[in-house]
Amino acid sequence: MEGAPDHEGNDARAAELDRVDAKLERLSAQRKALRRATAKFGDDFDAKAWEKAFESSDPDDINLVFTVTGGYLALVNNTAEAIRAGVRLTGLKPTSDMRGVPGIIDAIRADGGFTSGQAATFTELYRTRNRLQHASPDIQADEVQRQVRLLLRHLPGLVASYIAWLERYGVEL
Repeated sequence: MEGAPDHEGNDARAAELDRVDAKLERLSAQRKALRRATAKFGDDFDAKAWEKAFESSDPDDINLVFTVTGGYLALVNNTAEAIRAGVRLTGLKPTSDMRGVPGIIDAIRADGGFTSGQAATFTELYRTRNRLQHASPDIQADEVQRQVRLLLRHLPGLVASYIAWLERYGVEL
């Protein structure tokens, strides 16, 4: 009906806002959980203890490793989902020569939402996520440890930049 309010569009926008909000809200608890998981390997996520468990075939060690890798995957996946949903709200298109999340991250960078360093860091974290998710046999304990530390250190700044970028588009969470 001509001139009628677009309830479906409003409902879809509200659903996307809820999705972004729910994903971002979950990040704090997931970050704490990942910190607790790394603490099982010593106060400073000890490299030797981590490598020993990472390479172990003992079921208890495997379970401890899964709490770290699973926490990493959850944080990166939730962040990526929040970013995807927010991008749908803004209408920003991914960088044309890049596919998936890296293309979205690069488009936000080009639009001034992320610094070049933030974009490079999250793209790196996302690529590690892909390797972990697909059980890449070439991934090493020290690389996973470095990526977990990188994620824990940089996630708050990345999220703050992302929220500020959304606000520029009038998206208020």
